[in-house]
Amino acid sequence: MTTMPQATSRRAFTLIELLVVIAIIAILIALLLPAVQQAREAARRTQCKNQLKQIALALHNYESTHMCFPPGQIRMGFPTQPRVRGWGMYVQLLPYFEQGPLYDRWDFANPLANETDGRTATVLPVLICPSSTVINPYVRPSGVIYALTSYGGNGGTKSHPPSELSGDGMFSSTGPQITTPPTLQHGLVRFRDVTDGTTNTLLLGERNHHDPVYDSFYASGNTSNPMRGWGYWAPAGGNFGLTDITMSSFAPINYQVPTGLTALNGTPEETLRLCSFGSQHTGGAQFALVDGSARFISENIDMNTYRSLSTRGGGEVVGEF
Repeated sequence: MTTMPQATSRRAFTLIELLVVIAIIAILIALLLPAVQQAREAARRTQCKNQLKQIALALHNYESTHMCFPPGQIRMGFPTQPRVRGWGMYVQLLPYFEQGPLYDRWDFANPLANETDGRTATVLPVLICPSSTVINPYVRPSGVIYALTSYGGNGGTKSHPPSELSGDGMFSSTGPQITTPPTLQHGLVRFRDVTDGTTNTLLLGERNHHDPVYDSFYASGNTSNPMRGWGYWAPAGGNFGLTDITMSSFAPINYQVPTGLTALNGTPEETLRLCSFGSQHTGGAQFALVDGSARFISENIDMNTYRSLSTRGGGEVVGEF
């Protein structure tokens, strides 16, 4: 006599067991997510440093060809507004970024034509830090489009406003016209002018476009641009073109406009912010030195050391930084 096989019963997960599994998975995700984010940021910092080295190499190649570094800005005078027009050092570097066709199309006789033809709107990936979250390009209220850069040249101990340029860094203004006041024109820099030493002098650094307090003043009409409205790689017109191209040690690294101000336009705080190097990397910013190397510098660097690094021939003794 054969016996019929008995059906085996399956034990299902209880609600408590399911909740425990979900909790364990959530804890694992919470532990892994910061590690993944840190790994991604480390990769972005490495890419940012490599891009600074590429720009430094382009500047070295330019200096080898022309026996000087490019000016931060070439200023030209026009009888109609904007009376100050020109172009910046990144336009001069286009052939060294493998952007020869764009350089060949550039209108140097009438810089504003580069706005209307869209050339100033060209986004160049080598000029954008991968950690930057700024929307690029920037559309001005007039409809003119400008692409941004995350990197600016070393303007020395003060780079803004134009009437107060120190001219002791690596990049400043020059040009056939608009040389009043005289501080607007400082000439071109050569390697032999870097008497402080190429390993002790900043060449380029990062710009941070993130500043909610600054932007709140723009929203209330108390400043001319939002923070993302500074840092055009190819400013074509206006008196503040060099501010788009250079920064300085006048302000600490990662300086942000403080809360509690009742006004911003034309204040010392605005000057500090527009001079400031900075980044969205935690704790400091990346810089390239004149020797072509690149390194991360802490926002807590001693200000005397920092200012010494920004001068090309100040004669200061620079220690460890």
